[in-house]
Amino acid sequence: MIRDIVYNDPLTILLFVSFFLIIILKKIDPSLFYLNISIGKKEPRNKLNNSSIGIKLSDIGYKILYVSNLSIFLTFYDNNSFDLQIYFKFLKYISIFYTLKIFSEIIFANLFEIQKVIKNYLWSKLFYRYTLGLLILLFNFLIAYSDSIVVNSILIVFFMIYFIFSYFIIFFSMKKLIIKNWFYFILYLCTLEIIPYYYLISNVL
Repeated sequence: MIRDIVYNDPLTILLFVSFFLIIILKKIDPSLFYLNISIGKKEPRNKLNNSSIGIKLSDIGYKILYVSNLSIFLTFYDNNSFDLQIYFKFLKYISIFYTLKIFSEIIFANLFEIQKVIKNYLWSKLFYRYTLGLLILLFNFLIAYSDSIVVNSILIVFFMIYFIFSYFIIFFSMKKLIIKNWFYFILYLCTLEIIPYYYLISNVL
């Protein structure tokens, strides 16, 4: 099936704003930027476990980049073309979802006194999410100006593989902490990973 090539001013603006946002983020925090593009190396994963989560300008920028481009991608997947109204719908739901999820994870960590485990785990997830935001932007350019709808299906498979790979790397790098706190980790995995994503996919996406 062939669809028309998209020439959409709002979409073009969003994509190029994202591109320039990456340039700004690279200037603000070069070390975090190079960590994001060094995902396959062992050194960045070691740095993750020694990092702390803080509200910094670069963190906010990467979150905006990720949520915005994920919303663009899902708009194409849902509508086979870009629609600004659908984009804002996904943007709202995904922003609320991740905001509530992060707060729930922090509350869970404080409740069961496993702040160190959750801190490292959350930062690791954020790191891979930041990297995914960069990749999705590149793919959105491809989707927007490609004449084949098959690209969407291929990228969905890629994202699923990426998520599985990233979680596998995170769990493996934190295996000692997870083994020591296995009960809380399983409880966390069920209540704050599997159930929320299942709800999001089945009711929103």
